[in-house]
Amino acid sequence: MLIFDSGVGGLSVLKNIKKILPKINYVYMLDNEAFPYGNKTELFILQRSIKIINIIKKIYPITIVVIACNTVSTIALSILRNKFNFPIIGIFPAIDTAEKITKNKIIGLIATKATINSFYTKNKIHKNSSNTIKIISTNKLASIAEKKIRGTTVSQIQLKNIFKPWTNLSIYPDTVILGCTHFSLLKKEIKKILCVKSSIHFIDSINIITCQVKNYLDQSKIKTSIKKNIFLYSKKNDNFKKLLVFLKKYRFEVIKYINLN
Repeated sequence: MLIFDSGVGGLSVLKNIKKILPKINYVYMLDNEAFPYGNKTELFILQRSIKIINIIKKIYPITIVVIACNTVSTIALSILRNKFNFPIIGIFPAIDTAEKITKNKIIGLIATKATINSFYTKNKIHKNSSNTIKIISTNKLASIAEKKIRGTTVSQIQLKNIFKPWTNLSIYPDTVILGCTHFSLLKKEIKKILCVKSSIHFIDSINIITCQVKNYLDQSKIKTSIKKNIFLYSKKNDNFKKLLVFLKKYRFEVIKYINLN
């Protein structure tokens, strides 16, 4: 199994998958050289995803790919599925789930600019006729999450500035979609900012994608033949070294650099 993202947000997907499928070995690709995907062009994201899968499948016997990134999934999933002959599972903003849960018919959607601007997301929002969707399009939260994992304290002032468009709303969204896997790492901090006026239900798609992976493996009887849990990264720098302490709890047996250029 290959799981990839430009940052550590995808590790929240991996953590959930390991809870349900503890015996599965995997390759996690941290494409930190291209972080964040959220400010890249659609062409770059597509070409980069194809390159990652092509390079890694030549080295490791992957039989399934999990795209642990909303941005890549909303932009490139359908094309990647047509290009490769093994299953590729993506993660998407849980708009359908939010529509079923909301009581006051006001939904908040937080996602990267690339995710918000994708045809998939725009189409989903357009089809949503019964609810109002308030959008915060930001690439800053992913960077804040990366810094938090490396030990930096999250600035409440910075978060308040990001969520400023919602602070003057007369009625807050009662359901907020975390449309980026990084945002799950900031759920506590975001709650402090938004739950002052009222309680809010936060939803992400991590459980959905985990169930999809499990169901597919159960039904298809695909056997994964990767022998060790492997962590790959695409850029060597001091910022990556700060991440090593956080990675210890995942018990990767191999951590190494891979050149994607």
